[in-house]
Amino acid sequence: MDKTYTLIIEGVADSFEIKNLTINGTNYVSESEVDTSKWPETFAMKAVDSEGNVTEQHDHARLIQQVPYDWDEGKFYLAFAVVSEEEVIQAKMQSQLEYLAMMTDVDIDI
Repeated sequence: MDKTYTLIIEGVADSFEIKNLTINGTNYVSESEVDTSKWPETFAMKAVDSEGNVTEQHDHARLIQQVPYDWDEGKFYLAFAVVSEEEVIQAKMQSQLEYLAMMTDVDIDI
């Protein structure tokens, strides 16, 4: 039996599990489309194999794409990217700047 994987996606308020995934290269493969509509832009991600081993873990990640491939019977390939600490800090600063501009009724061109 091939190994399967469970992805645990943890956002600010919600946590999601996607089960029965296989792996192809660096992509996690699902038999059906995964509903990612409620996922935050960046999230903590952990992959656990069918033997209970944590195979991948990131404090900050994002979904790059979810694509079905006809050559693989329409299975959906999920690709993720690690978000650097610098990107996290920059996004936080940007958010704070936009909030301050809104609260002081100042137009900023970013």
